[in-house]
Amino acid sequence: MQRTLNDLRQALLRLMVERGYEPLTVQDILDRAGVGRATFYQHFRGKDDLLRRSLEPLREHLLEEWKRAAAEAGEGGAPLGFVLPFLRHVDSQRALYRATVGRESWAIVHREIKRMLTEFAAESAKGMRARSLVTEAAPQYVAGALMNVVVWWLESRAKATAEEMNEVFVRMTGAALGTMQKA
Repeated sequence: MQRTLNDLRQALLRLMVERGYEPLTVQDILDRAGVGRATFYQHFRGKDDLLRRSLEPLREHLLEEWKRAAAEAGEGGAPLGFVLPFLRHVDSQRALYRATVGRESWAIVHREIKRMLTEFAAESAKGMRARSLVTEAAPQYVAGALMNVVVWWLESRAKATAEEMNEVFVRMTGAALGTMQKA
């Protein structure tokens, strides 16, 4: 069963790079994956649901990488340690992300990834002072800023590496979070 689900995810992602998301039909995905319609609908409501759920392995990967970065950083951890793994992922999947940015599919991808990044940022913000409007807004700020930087990186075709983008983002965001912590 897991193999079938993986085949459907892979078919969707490859077709998105080849043709874009919007013109794809469920039948296109089924044909590429070699899966029957009944099997597809046992697991997914449609192609939007498949796209949303195709992002679930990303969450697991980013959490693992963040934990590894925190362990390597030692005491104090890596507060924005999820950023570099996310940027590396985007860098390794540029064609896929470029196939979605600015299109209907971006709304789905953006919403799901921003939700994931907001959760990670909220976990990072736990070390901030007592809860306030600032600490409640900070995860939204971090996730939104990161998504906007990623869109700029993709659209501008900047030659920066994931490591360079991480350094810039952490410097800008760290300064903003430091200012917010004092508020």
